[in-house]
Amino acid sequence: MMKNFFYLVFCIAFVGCRSNTSKESINTESQMDSIPLFVAQIDSISELIKDDSLNASFFFDRARLYMKTQSLRAGVSDLQNAVLLDSLNAEYWSKLGVLNYSMQQTRNAKDCWERCSNLDPRNLNCRLNLAEIYLAVGELKKGEKRLNEILNFDPQNSSALFLTGNYALMKEDTVKAMKYIQAAINEDQSLFRAYDQMGVLYSSKGDLLALDYFNAALRLEPFRFDIHYKVGMFYQSLKAYDEAILAYERVLDARSDHKTSLHNIAVIAVFQGDLPRALEYFTKAIEADASYLEAYFGRAYTYELLGSLVESESDYRTSLMLDPGYLPSIDGLARVDALKLN
Repeated sequence: MMKNFFYLVFCIAFVGCRSNTSKESINTESQMDSIPLFVAQIDSISELIKDDSLNASFFFDRARLYMKTQSLRAGVSDLQNAVLLDSLNAEYWSKLGVLNYSMQQTRNAKDCWERCSNLDPRNLNCRLNLAEIYLAVGELKKGEKRLNEILNFDPQNSSALFLTGNYALMKEDTVKAMKYIQAAINEDQSLFRAYDQMGVLYSSKGDLLALDYFNAALRLEPFRFDIHYKVGMFYQSLKAYDEAILAYERVLDARSDHKTSLHNIAVIAVFQGDLPRALEYFTKAIEADASYLEAYFGRAYTYELLGSLVESESDYRTSLMLDPGYLPSIDGLARVDALKLN
């Protein structure tokens, strides 16, 4: 269980990594409207390059425009030319790393950010990006080295504090992790990921402070259905079923086919003795995912409780087609077979 928990937190951290490093290459709606202007600017710089093909800044400027039009391969090509012409410019290496990461060329991105960091001791973005990559691949010593460099230069850097907390989680040092993630929040009250993660950490302890952090995250991003789901899971773990259902219903308002929310409402309905509602929601979960093993088992068990043995047997058998070794369904089918003999 603890292993799964740390994996969940790690996933949250890495999602943040991807959104951080690639944000420069993501078009906003206003950028989309400006694409014809960017194309015209690209054409103008291309004419300049024809006259001066050894000017690294021209290639860099055109690459930035390519990024805005999502022409990533062309941008990479121009940035490669820029670093060939001026290999000591840390900013060129930084942007080349961003583009490589956007194209899922993680190793190339890492190499670019290493060059950037070695060229410019004050470039914190490259070090932060490296720390996130090293966290993702489990090279903790290399990542901690980069984080220490950042914090030595800027002890209040909220991103570095947050990542230091994540490194502590990878070492299963929850106390240290919470200390650093809270320090990150103290420095930056808009750090959504930190509120989310503190909510997860307090949830694992069954501490009501989890709700304070989840609510803080929702104040920043009110429509994040994943946070509402975590609130539901927390209430469900405390057997506060009415509150859990309300949270799951908020998830379903945003995403009506969210299968685990549908499943969990059904499970709660079983606990509350509302078997018709349990059948309804297990069925909705199956409609959302026809291979949802646990939903077939839940509906089979509900049919068993209602004495509908034919339907129960059918769902148990379907679940065993999905996973022949699923013990709850094996046991359930044996119970149904025994009841049919009586």
